[in-house]
Amino acid sequence: MVGVLQFFTVLNLAETQYPGYSTSTNTLSELGGSIPLMEPSSTIFNLSLIIMGILTIAAVYFILKSGGCRLFSACLLLFAISIIGIGTFPIYAGEIHSFFTTITLIAGVLAVIFSYRLGLNIPMVMVSLVVGFTALITLLLIFLWGLESSNPLIALLGKGGLQRFVMYPGMLYLIALGGYLTSRGEDWVRLRFSKGYF
Repeated sequence: MVGVLQFFTVLNLAETQYPGYSTSTNTLSELGGSIPLMEPSSTIFNLSLIIMGILTIAAVYFILKSGGCRLFSACLLLFAISIIGIGTFPIYAGEIHSFFTTITLIAGVLAVIFSYRLGLNIPMVMVSLVVGFTALITLLLIFLWGLESSNPLIALLGKGGLQRFVMYPGMLYLIALGGYLTSRGEDWVRLRFSKGYF
């Protein structure tokens, strides 16, 4: 939850530091590795990705330690590692960046879909399935039609807009999921106050 929240905050900051940046025509990756580099946009964006990846790995550890689903955790871990890969190897790194981006998109979508195995309530399960399958269908259409201007989705949204259409709903869902999982634990602060521990 914290990792994705800081990412969205830093993303807005990075966009303001990139002259002429367009959320429709420019991809997220261009913030971190356009040529020539746009500083401080690239540094803050890449550091934010790495921080999000590290915090997500920590979340996976705690989810597994509390008995969470291994399938969901594996997808989320792959997502986290790939996010770190994107921040470490920006767009100018070429194929390795494209590899990490593809894995991030696929693993992120699968993590959203498989989150229902965490024992969520019915509304959260419904949201996860709607968000996950919408992103999955969009992702499949991208693989089918490619990233050329002939792709009707790119003609409608632009490359940057299409990438955000796949990424943002899933990442916003991860914020909601983090809040949901956090609220399921014992409120130790309230218990300590009520039992006179402070």
